[in-house]
Parts: sequence; C-alpha cells; structure tokens
Amino acid sequence: MITNSFSITDLRQKTLDVINAAKASGYVQIIQNSKVDVAVVDAAYLTALQEAYEDQMDIIEFDRVKNDPPVMSLDEYLAKHPLR
Repeated sequence: MITNSFSITDLRQKTLDVINAAKASGYVQIIQNSKVDVAVVDAAYLTALQEAYEDQMDIIEFDRVKNDPPVMSLDEYLAKHPLR
C-alpha cells in the first residue's frame, strides 16, 4: 500500500484531494512541523483494522485461558467442597 503524506496546509486547502487519496490507498498521513501528526483513514480500511485487532485480542485471550483448569458443574463442586 502506498503511503501518501500531506501537510496541514494541504488538508485545509485541498481537503477533497486528501480524502480521495485516503480512499485510494487506505490512509494518508498529515505532516505538521516535519513530523507525522495524524492520519486520515478510509472507513473500510479502519473497519478492517478494527476487525484484525479484535481477532488478535481473541487469539491472545484464547492462549491465556487454554490451560486453565476445566470448568466443573455446581454439583461436582459441591461434592468436592460440601457446605458445612
């Protein structure tokens, strides 16, 4: 994916060009004081990023709990730990 960069001035004066570039490439970087300050992101690209992030978090959570002890029913728990 090609990364496009625009200045703050470009964003002010050529907003439609910046938006079209973001739609074409997924996102563009906005430069201020010679540093990337923010990004303009196409909505479909943002949705894909969010879904990928959620999938990664699900994998991390699965890896965290996959070795947890198995769940037991209330009857099994009470048989092992009777109420006094």
